[in-house]
Amino acid sequence: MKIIRWTAVAVTALFVLMNVGAVIDPVQPAWVRVVGAVLAVAGLVAGLGLTLNKPWGWAAVVTVGALNCLGAVSALLFGGDGFVIGLVVGGLAVLLGILARPTNLEPAATH
Repeated sequence: MKIIRWTAVAVTALFVLMNVGAVIDPVQPAWVRVVGAVLAVAGLVAGLGLTLNKPWGWAAVVTVGALNCLGAVSALLFGGDGFVIGLVVGGLAVLLGILARPTNLEPAATH
């Protein structure tokens, strides 16, 4: 399970870097740079949550991965570049985030 979690962290870091690249690219339209900045920060928080094994980390990675997929689809619709890699990496983040979900089957302790 740790391998899946760390792979999800790596994929999340990859799309954070891809979004940072979109932010610093002066050729990109303003809306792409703003959305890229928001997704980069959100991905950073999600990756950190999963790295620290927080209970919400996997859900954050899935959510930000899905948002990256939506961003890739919008790039496709509006003629942007990099939509294929955005779909692949975002989809991997969603899949690995779901697989990295903790499966603690122990019943809650009652007091």
